[in-house]
Order: sequence, then C-alpha cells, then structure tokens
Amino acid sequence: MPKTTNVSYRNKNNQVVIRNTGKPGNDHNQKIYELQCQNEQTAAAGICGNLYGANGSDIWQRKCPRCQGGAKGLSY
Repeated sequence: MPKTTNVSYRNKNNQVVIRNTGKPGNDHNQKIYELQCQNEQTAAAGICGNLYGANGSDIWQRKCPRCQGGAKGLSY
C-alpha cells in the first residue's frame, strides 16, 4: 500500500500529491504538501487543476476547495 505522502499518490477524491513543501503544517508534527485536483469537471473542460497545500495527515481524505467544497488550502 503506497504512503499517502508519496509524490503521485492519488486519493479517492482525485487529489494528487505534487511535492512536500518542507514547510510546517498547522497540525502536530505535520508538513505541508502541495496537492493538485485532478477531478474532471466536464469532458470539454478537462480537470480542475487547482493547486493547494494540505497537512500530510489530511491527504487521504482531502477534497478540492475549488470544485468539491473542501476546506481552504494551507499557504506554502
């Protein structure tokens, strides 16, 4: 089973890990990871593509703040 913090990990909501920013997160001992939403909007529009930050501990359940109503991303 792949680690949720590995680059290219994709969660069940089509959020993909791009990189570890190395910056501290806002949860205990967490780092901020850059995620990209690869949720398909419509066939004509393609993927959302939104980039945002998230704690490593939250990656498995994150939803896009732009198109899926997820929590606001962390600054990085």
